[in-house]
Parts: sequence; structure tokens; C-alpha cells
Amino acid sequence: PTATPVPIKLPTTRVATRVAVPDLGIDLPVILQPTTYPPCKVAMYLTAFKQPGQGGVTYLYAHAQAGSFLPLLNASLVDGGAAMVGMTVRVWTGDSYLFTYRISEVRPHQYSLDGAYAWKGESAWLQTSESSGPGTPKLQVVSVFVGSAQVDYAQAHPIPYPVAC
Repeated sequence: PTATPVPIKLPTTRVATRVAVPDLGIDLPVILQPTTYPPCKVAMYLTAFKQPGQGGVTYLYAHAQAGSFLPLLNASLVDGGAAMVGMTVRVWTGDSYLFTYRISEVRPHQYSLDGAYAWKGESAWLQTSESSGPGTPKLQVVSVFVGSAQVDYAQAHPIPYPVAC
């Protein structure tokens, strides 16, 4: 007999709600971008990509400002970001799971999402701008899946306080 695939029902609350890179002091709530210009003090996710645990790329971005992803940019300026390789990235989701990733690549000076679209497998990509203004290059930090665990509600649901920047 031929096996019939069983459809997987994903939780409707499976969206990224928090991201942390402990070695860089980053710990931010994650939201869906609420306006045409992204706010500061939060990270956001691109809806064109997957969410953690869905087997693809989770793409999170934030400004290169204090209280956002500035530590990523600063770390990338030292030896091409080599010290970031191996660091832990943690992403929590609305259904109270923690997904752990390990940084495998630092990609400065990116002008497209082509690398993320081509990537195969569970991963979390972090992006920030390298300067201000339209058409500026982006820093992309790629991290590969390590594991996941259920956590308590409070860990996965920080209160976001986005601010205009």
C-alpha cells in the first residue's frame, strides 16, 4: 500500500513574538509592521516567509538603532562579523514555543532577499540596515535550527512598546 500524506494543521498563533541574541544584548518583542515606516524598539517579520517551526526561513528585521538591531551592525564591522558565527538566536512564538538557532553566516552589503528565498530548511534570518536612506545595503545574519521547546506564556509574550524613529 502507498502511504497517504497527512496534512499538518499549524497553530494559527504560530508567529514570532520575541527574538533574542543574548551574546549581543538583543531581546526584542516581534510584531507585524504596523505602518509604512518600521518603528524602533521592536523587531518585525516579513509575511512572505515562514514562521518558526514551519520548515523554512523566518525573516526578522529591525532598525540599526540603540534598543533594536544596532549590536548586529556593530558586530558585523569587526572582522566581517566572524565573532557572531556560533552565537545563539532565540525566537519565541505566539503558541508559547521557543526555537533556538545558531548563527552560521554573516552577509553584509545585501541588496535583495534572493538568498533567503533560495535557502532550504528551517532557519532564522535577522536583517538590519547598514546606513540610512533609500536603497541602502542590508546586513543579513543567517542562523540554522538547533531545537525547540514549549515555554510558559509570559516568556513568549513580551509587551511591545514600538516608538517612531
